[in-house]
Amino acid sequence: MSEPADVIVIGSGPAGVSAAVPLVEAGRRVLMIDGGDDDVTPAGAPWRQMLGDDLEALRPDDGLTPKWRTPEARRTMGAFKRYSAIDEEDFLGVGALARGGLSRIWGGFVGELDAEELSDWPITAAELRPSYAAVVDRIGVSGSGDDDMAESYGAAGTLLAPPPLGPTAAAIIARYAAAPRDPDFALGRARNALITADLGARRACDLRFACLWGCPRGAIYDARQDVALLRQRANFALRERATAVRLARRDDGWEVTTTHGHRLRAARLIVAAGTLGSLRLVAPLIDPPPATLPLLNSPVMAMPLVVPRRLGGKMPAHGHSLAQLGFRLRCSAAPGDHVSGAVYEVAGLPASSFAARMPFGRRAGTEIFRALAPALSVATLYFPGRYSANTVSLRYGDGGVRIHVRGGVADGFDALARTVRRRLARIWRRLGAFALPGAALAIAGTDAHLGGVFPLGAAAPHGTSRFGELNAAPGLHIVDGSVLPTIASTFTTLTIMANADRIGRHLAGIG
Repeated sequence: MSEPADVIVIGSGPAGVSAAVPLVEAGRRVLMIDGGDDDVTPAGAPWRQMLGDDLEALRPDDGLTPKWRTPEARRTMGAFKRYSAIDEEDFLGVGALARGGLSRIWGGFVGELDAEELSDWPITAAELRPSYAAVVDRIGVSGSGDDDMAESYGAAGTLLAPPPLGPTAAAIIARYAAAPRDPDFALGRARNALITADLGARRACDLRFACLWGCPRGAIYDARQDVALLRQRANFALRERATAVRLARRDDGWEVTTTHGHRLRAARLIVAAGTLGSLRLVAPLIDPPPATLPLLNSPVMAMPLVVPRRLGGKMPAHGHSLAQLGFRLRCSAAPGDHVSGAVYEVAGLPASSFAARMPFGRRAGTEIFRALAPALSVATLYFPGRYSANTVSLRYGDGGVRIHVRGGVADGFDALARTVRRRLARIWRRLGAFALPGAALAIAGTDAHLGGVFPLGAAAPHGTSRFGELNAAPGLHIVDGSVLPTIASTFTTLTIMANADRIGRHLAGIG
């Protein structure tokens, strides 16, 4: 692109590309700033890719989920940690300073928000539906459209056939199909951004358990795939290895200063740097700069399950490491007050992530894990953001904004979590699976489902319009999770992408 840009997009993750695609398709000149320090996972011996140069994936227990423990994940998140200037207290500040953002290492689990979950938003499910459909068709989503979870996940876009279930998941869903229904509980196949039929240059999943270490076929959606397609358009340009450090209003629009001292200008600015990255960039533009801002997350815990009928069986030779099943459990009659979750097979996940967390010594835990592994699954439970109670303090200086996040949960959450665990344990028992000891709440932020910082529809200076335009800075639109007014228990990535697409369409004049 030889001419000046109409729009600058900061961030190359799922939100950034989703806002850029409709703009580029409408002929707008888009410049994307990508602070990534690498484009592809470095090649090397298979053991090095799985365990890391220093065998860091084998560290006994650092509180991270399996997907955050891989060398690729540590490399992706490490650059963000060095840049972001975040002090954490009972909180894990997850972010990515790499091309494609966190989609390089995400779990791929997707779902739409329903009318209840959107009840406090300034937009409706009907307004989001065209963008949900556009994103689903673009990234490729597999799953079932006719089981008990289909309505919860939504019907926008064209679904691909789901991959085959692993043996423990198949045993659980078979029991569910034959059991009486609990009106508060639903179970079905997971929805994943995993293609089971070729899509463009991407190749269908071949069930080789490569999910956590970088799928060589591109079967799992990764925003880098969209960046590569955008770069084929004459009206799109990518400024590589350039991290935005300062935003400033000018008479003709906006100016972005990067780490290399370059000053880039455009009439409109789209910020998609992730909730914490966008907070660091945007907070100084609010007058007076806020000392504190809210931060929501989705409290999450994991329940290890054993399916006795699988004891003594063999580990599957083929499969994938993404979610096998999805479920929902209503907590109360309040709108959107339900727990959402997924069931994962242990096959394809690093053994070190489980053996060290069992309530035994490391050696005993390893032996017991090996014996139980063919019968093991893990259920993750995500609670709505209303049950989080995080505080964010901001300090301003010549080096930019320093962020202090203190994690916490709302009053009464511990009692609710115990009740939910007991209810689910009884449900799993009816389905032939038994909850093992060790279910615990993960440190706040581990979920990476952050929001509530610049909420859509809020009238305060840190609020944004229904199109993500910051009240304190006209012409600057925020499209990542930081603008979500609420955090549902449903995984947020698909909604963030759909909302970014909706805002991109608005700015392009096509929606």
